Amino acid sequence: MFKKSLVNLTVVLSLLLSLGLGVANAAPPAQAELTYTVKLGDNLWTLAEKYLGSGPAYHAIVLATNARSVEDSSFASIADPGLIHPGWKFLIPSAEEADELMVALREGPKFRVGMVSDVGGIDDASFNENTWKGLQDAQNAFGVEAKFLESQAQADYENNITEFAEQGYDMIITVGFLLGDATYKMAAQYPDINFAIVDYPSGGEATPNLQGILFNVDEASFPVGYLAAAMADQLDPDGPAVGVIGGMQIPPVEQFIVAYEAGTNYYNQKYGKSVGFDLVYVGDFEAPDQGKVQANSLIDEGADIIMGVGGKTGNGGITAAKERGKWGVGVDVDQYYTLPNEKDILVTSTVKRLDKAVFNVIESMLVGKFGGGSDYIATLANQGVGVGPLHDFEDKVPGSIKADVAKIQADIIAGKRLTGWPVPAAPAAGELGSAERPIQVLFVPSVDVGAIVSGGEVMAQALTDATGLAFEVSVPTSYAATIEAMCASPEDTIGFIPALGYVLANQKCGVEVGAAAVRYGWSVYWAQFLVARDSDYQTLEDLAGKKWAVPDLGSTSGYLFPSVMFQEAGVEVGEVVEAGGHPQAALAVYNGEVDFATTYFSAPLTDPAWKPGDDPEPYDPFAAALNESGKVYAGDVRVLDARIAVMETAPDIIQKVRIMMLTDPIPNDTMSFGPDFPAALKGRIIAALAEFMETDACSESICSTDFYNWTGLDPVSDATYDVIRRLIQGLGYTEEDIFGG
Repeated sequence: MFKKSLVNLTVVLSLLLSLGLGVANAAPPAQAELTYTVKLGDNLWTLAEKYLGSGPAYHAIVLATNARSVEDSSFASIADPGLIHPGWKFLIPSAEEADELMVALREGPKFRVGMVSDVGGIDDASFNENTWKGLQDAQNAFGVEAKFLESQAQADYENNITEFAEQGYDMIITVGFLLGDATYKMAAQYPDINFAIVDYPSGGEATPNLQGILFNVDEASFPVGYLAAAMADQLDPDGPAVGVIGGMQIPPVEQFIVAYEAGTNYYNQKYGKSVGFDLVYVGDFEAPDQGKVQANSLIDEGADIIMGVGGKTGNGGITAAKERGKWGVGVDVDQYYTLPNEKDILVTSTVKRLDKAVFNVIESMLVGKFGGGSDYIATLANQGVGVGPLHDFEDKVPGSIKADVAKIQADIIAGKRLTGWPVPAAPAAGELGSAERPIQVLFVPSVDVGAIVSGGEVMAQALTDATGLAFEVSVPTSYAATIEAMCASPEDTIGFIPALGYVLANQKCGVEVGAAAVRYGWSVYWAQFLVARDSDYQTLEDLAGKKWAVPDLGSTSGYLFPSVMFQEAGVEVGEVVEAGGHPQAALAVYNGEVDFATTYFSAPLTDPAWKPGDDPEPYDPFAAALNESGKVYAGDVRVLDARIAVMETAPDIIQKVRIMMLTDPIPNDTMSFGPDFPAALKGRIIAALAEFMETDACSESICSTDFYNWTGLDPVSDATYDVIRRLIQGLGYTEEDIFGG
């Protein structure tokens, strides 16, 4: 909502628009503005002197640049004029334009923003203080008038908001979950004032003048918990433990703690450790003495690192850690700078960029982009939350742990790792994911159905444990039947289908890809042409008129790509036999039932690494053997293609069946969702599967060579599979051509 006349900054915005500064594609006026890239040693004052003739005119550069940044993200958003960085892009207006902007800035009425703090106080060295910094940054950048009112008790919330509203403030920002009810009530009473609230969502269309400011702080707290566990293990290897002092038990505090504990548990899982975890909620944000008392109790019980989540109360916990020779973890801001007496024992901080979020919300409103009825969400990806610097611990944290923390953050951003928040709740009876209505997990029958079913059940249980959802595994009779099942149940199906199957399912009913398989570092694979080792077959032409075994007529590697190659080469093969799976097709050659077969090929593990164009069999085939752990090696080379799946029943298949040639690369198989599958569940399930694939249990499931031999997941888009579409279109294939019927 933007009903009020926005005083000085609205005048500035009007000038920016009329001068062409706020419209990226406007024609520049005479003596047009200058796009400038910041260099080392630059500062705004000297730039203003150089280009505008006056140091104080730097305000015009700030205003022009910030307005343009809303339209064009390549321009800097200047929060603190005293802190600029090389490489930033500025918009420097002409001297005439700058004069008009400065007049508007000096003579127009001030835009006023009021902040109502939570009970922690404006000087809590954390939550409230950092939010206030965002208002101060806006004051420096835009010339707004900023003021705060401190809440001494919850009864003050409505009174403080009312005081700002009755004084005609243009925007009121409330700070904290506990102010939610009061903010909603006051926003309804004062519909012409724009409101924003930290750590509380908007009400959507019901609150058109209220924007929520939310933080996915769990995304940062998870890797910090992992780091804390590693450092506790280093500090006290005989009995490591981490402890947490919480303020009040409300969702924004729990969000920190749940993910922190999950990160600790992940460290234990990854390294086979048993770092303990303990937690105390004090029930107050302004009780540093109680925080200290409770932290001492945790330390007495074995805690080596204390994280304080709760304003001054949490800070008291960190003080206790300092006095007892333990280490600490900060929250909300980089507390290395706000707790000078304890900074030397702070491993890091879980950072919420409250200042940046508040600044951005104010800036957006000033340029007519206020997000009333919606939420500003700060994430790892947009750098709204993060893992703070290590400071004095830079040389104490092992390089391997730093690498782990970096990978964890990348996986969270990519949607490959769950943080534990929100805590999964079992769906109500009859809802999707409940025992009465489990999510249907469909696997194509490309390998032994028994192996798929048993391994699929292992995976389904792991997904249930991670998400709280129920899953039911099934293996339709063919690729086509899998697609039909997904289209028939668009709301509740997940299909593990190959590239071709995905494209057809997408075309048929809008099935959507969620992720693609990774096998031993490859997100692509190949089809291989298998022939008897003692045969004379060397080229596609040699296979003219020969009997061909395929896994299934819906198989991308086993049928589509090879069939394309035959058509392009003008080769007509003989009888085509559906063998019922890749291993079975390989066995058909081994048993002399067909002349050749096509199956999937996964690159062998070699040193140096195999690359496309290398010999597909860079080893002595007569040395290939199944070892005690069920892996196939030929000397030092691990063999991974379809033949290894039948080594127990045909131990000499690699000696008797060779790879004649490979196709071009093929996009890997997909984890796809029915067209109406709830978007809110997709990310949880994909991340849970990615985590499962890092566990030993996956070797009994989808990671097994008897199953699909997946070793990871890659986020992909529908466009990844355009290569399959082009092949189908170019050859004029229809669904009936591929599946029959």
